Amino acid sequence: MTSSNRHGACRLAAAIGSTLLSAFAFGATASAPGMTYESLKDLPDFSGGWVPISGLFAVPSTATANGPIPSGIPGSTPLPRELKPEIAARAAQDLKQLLSGATVERGYCEPPTFGGRLPMNAGGSLEILFTPGRVTIATESGLVRRLYVRDTAPPGALEESRTGLSLARWEGRTLVVTTTRINRDAKLVGRIGIGANARVVERLSLKDANTLEVESTVTAPEVLTGPLKGVNRYKRARDRLFTDFDICVQGDRSFDEASKAERFDATPPPDLPPPPPG
Repeated sequence: MTSSNRHGACRLAAAIGSTLLSAFAFGATASAPGMTYESLKDLPDFSGGWVPISGLFAVPSTATANGPIPSGIPGSTPLPRELKPEIAARAAQDLKQLLSGATVERGYCEPPTFGGRLPMNAGGSLEILFTPGRVTIATESGLVRRLYVRDTAPPGALEESRTGLSLARWEGRTLVVTTTRINRDAKLVGRIGIGANARVVERLSLKDANTLEVESTVTAPEVLTGPLKGVNRYKRARDRLFTDFDICVQGDRSFDEASKAERFDATPPPDLPPPPPG
């Protein structure tokens, strides 16, 4: 073997070794989908931007295509039937105070969390990125989820975090994601946390070239009587320019963080004339 051939063989062996090492580090074989840059091209085309087109936990998988899709605005979407009675009472009281203006849920300087769902309102648009052994989902509101394509937790994974531990696998053209180790205070509904030992299973698939569907099943034994299921849908937004959607306002003296209420009475005076007709 010539010197040139030996060098070529060494480079080939090093490349193969690097590929295998990367694959085994992610708990999968080199032939598993999405474990190498070359194999990423064979995955469904989830990459890029997406914007919400359906409401939170609003469309059961058996719903008709023409059925109403609640907007997700507080008061327009009923509380999930799966909430435990005492939890539902708390959530209803929170909603009542919110709608009456007694409290204001602005989330000042609270980092975004994954409470079993992706946001479906302002700041809920997604960017999805594929890299070998991982799918990353980032929202405009600042939530970044890393979905590891492997069977076991990667070394150094936290026992509990704002996004939890997400392990993924491909079932044909569907990405199945199981998330555990979620911070118990991550918001499930309104100001209700998801509680300890929660588990979320999501199935991401393309319904057509420009529609992404995320079926989710949330199991939260501290707050739910049974699994909470829902379907969220997104439309592709290839040309959308994604920017930070920041709701953190520091030093706002008009808002009392402890009571979640405005410090000043903003009620209009009774003799205020109505606005001029449009």
